[in-house]
Amino acid sequence: MSKQSNTTTSSWVLFTWVSFIISIVAMAFAVIYMPMDNWLRAYLGLASLFLVQSSISLSKTLRDQAEYQSEPTE
Repeated sequence: MSKQSNTTTSSWVLFTWVSFIISIVAMAFAVIYMPMDNWLRAYLGLASLFLVQSSISLSKTLRDQAEYQSEPTE
């Protein structure tokens, strides 16, 4: 198996982390301060957490598939 070089720059990594943190804070702020019943607020909060978790899982799965397809077959 050949090791692929990392072409990600530190600026891109910083940008992705800052974007992720801003989106989480914005969603949390909206869920907390939106005028609605507590059960609906809890539902939106849990749905938001599930969306984050499934996005991370999907990106890992797509990365793993791309790495598997790029491996040379012997």
